[in-house]
This record gives sequence, structure tokens and C-alpha cells, in this order.
Amino acid sequence: VRAPVSSILIDEKKNRAYGVEVKGKKILAKTVISSVGAPKTFMGLVPSSHQHVVEKCTKALMDPNVASNVSLTSMFVGINDEDQSLQLPKSNYWIHSPSWDHDKNMADYKADLDKVPALFISFSSAKDPTYNTRHPGKQVALVVGPCAFGDVEEFKDDRVKHRRKEYTDLKEKWTQIFMDGLLRQFPELTGKIDFVDFGSALTNDFYLGTHRGAVYGLAHTPKRFQQHWLQCQTPIKNLLLTGQDICSCGICGALVGGYLCAYKVSFRCFWKTMLYW
Repeated sequence: VRAPVSSILIDEKKNRAYGVEVKGKKILAKTVISSVGAPKTFMGLVPSSHQHVVEKCTKALMDPNVASNVSLTSMFVGINDEDQSLQLPKSNYWIHSPSWDHDKNMADYKADLDKVPALFISFSSAKDPTYNTRHPGKQVALVVGPCAFGDVEEFKDDRVKHRRKEYTDLKEKWTQIFMDGLLRQFPELTGKIDFVDFGSALTNDFYLGTHRGAVYGLAHTPKRFQQHWLQCQTPIKNLLLTGQDICSCGICGALVGGYLCAYKVSFRCFWKTMLYW
């Protein structure tokens, strides 16, 4: 919506959030709910005047066992299906290689980025019964794989779409690895690829507003789940967290996080709403 929040407004005397600042304009609210994740909220939106209030949170978030350094890279593929010969699956595919020893696979990957340990493949066009009507002769695929933010961190301050050649070369190498994995599973796509675009952890930060490219939020480690401050209510009054960081990753985790936050805002309204389900 091109309306980024630059800061949370906090009453210095009462330690209470009362709105947000957007493009220099103050928007007032009784309650401020942040869904951008704990790192972006505490380290990016809480003003310096109140950093001491959330110091415990920000210190914990410096630990990679709490705030994940693992991100995802995505390859977006446009497919030519003018003869409508493709029978692409509606199910998602998780491809693990070279073995089921995931710890070893990840260790090998950290030592050599060419050894991608897993790929996720999905065809959203096959799941949409209206897609062929709206886009005849076309199909799309998504291929997702792991990435550590450190692999691309040196390019984070480069201008978007004008980053250095080394970054472009890295993306091209990953694109080829991902494409090989896609065609290995679906050889019928050979010669039918019309479009390919690749997004890294930096792409996630720019377009999705993630922290260090972590689209699944905080790390999923025992230490993360031992952080008792990770809850809806923050150390600042009227400032609440919602989403996957206060529960667990993914759609289901974000959904439960939303329920918890709604209950915190108004348990009476929450239960009234539940009666209609």
C-alpha cells in the first residue's frame, strides 16, 4: 500500500503506545498491533527513547538461535502450455537430497552452496480451476530452497535491481541449480520454460519486509520457545505482537497468533465472534 510505518508513537511518561508515524504523519490509536515480527518491531519501530524498555527483547534477538539467519530463495517460472498437454499436479512436492540425514545435508550445504539440501515445488496454476480460462496456454511454477542471509548480506546496501555483478552471478548459479531440480522431477517441462525470475533473501526483505530474509519468522529452536517475553503483550503498554513470532511458523502459526492477540485485545468480543462459528 506504499504506506510504511516508520515509528511507533509512545508516551514517554506513561510508557504507552498511542499510534504510528507514516510518511511524517501521525496516526493515533488506542491499541497498536504489530504483525511485522519481533525483530522489526523492537529493533526498527520502537524509537530510541524507549529502546531501554525493550532491551531484554533486542538482546535476545541478537542470538541466531532466537532470530533465525535461515532464509528462503524463490524461483518463479512461467510455462508455455499452448498445446495444453501438461498434466501438472495440484499437490506440493518436497524434494530432499541427497539423503534423509537432514543435519548432514545442511552441514554440507553450509560448506558448499551448490549442494542444496531441499526444494519445494508447487504449481499454483494447476490448483486454480479458473486459471486456464484467464490465462490460456500458460502455467506457473514456484520452486523454493534454503538460503542463509550471510550468503547475500554484502549486497544488502546495493540499489535494488542494480546490485553488483557478483550478486547477479550468484542468482544465476542458484537459478540453474533450482531449474535442474525442477526438470529432474518434471522432465516434461523441458523446452516449455518461457520466463524465470529469482528472488533471494534480500528480495524477501525488500518486498515482504522481512528481517534478514526470514519469511518464517524467528528460529525454531528450543531456545526460541524458552523466551517467555515472546507473547502478545510487549513491555510497552498498548503495543501488541501478533502473527507467527508469538506462536510458530507458517500459516497455522500466524493464525493462532492472531487468535491469541484478538483475545488479548478483547476477550469478550473474541468469544462473541466464536459463537458464530
